[in-house]
Amino acid sequence: MVRINPLTLAEAKPATADTLTAIKGKLGMVPNLFSTLAHSPAVFKAYLAFAEALGQGRLDARQRELLALAIGQVNACQYCLSAHVLGAKKAGFSPEQIRDARLGEAENPLDQALITVAILVVRQRGVIDDTQLQEARVAGVDDELLIEVLGQVALNTLTNYSNHVAGTEIDFPAVAVRP
Repeated sequence: MVRINPLTLAEAKPATADTLTAIKGKLGMVPNLFSTLAHSPAVFKAYLAFAEALGQGRLDARQRELLALAIGQVNACQYCLSAHVLGAKKAGFSPEQIRDARLGEAENPLDQALITVAILVVRQRGVIDDTQLQEARVAGVDDELLIEVLGQVALNTLTNYSNHVAGTEIDFPAVAVRP
């Protein structure tokens, strides 16, 4: 049940309405998550800036999608899972790769380590032990990648929790929370 209704363009503050209009021009729609976050122009602006900044990091688009699927699954966010399953399909992921990412599995050791760290951070609320960290390092997760994974966890947790609190209506082909 929707608990925070998405803003319409007419309801949004002018600068936020301009951003939502630009998103509609780019995507052909304004995802309900965006128009819900727009209730707080500060949070909406911060979300967009954070996502854009993380897109300039070392994690490539494919790795960021793997992390979004794994984090969305751990946080049981049907909205984000629906959006990211669609995005992964458009990016050329096979159904098996999508399922595997949701289950915390990846094809290569570095991607596996990235997903494992993200899941540990979510489940253990950021407290990972030396052994877990060393396993990630052996697989190639250096300090830069570790901090970027933390950024991805923060960004995705913001959207996951926003959808939980708001009861955001899914405006993508809905997927079940269970893979």
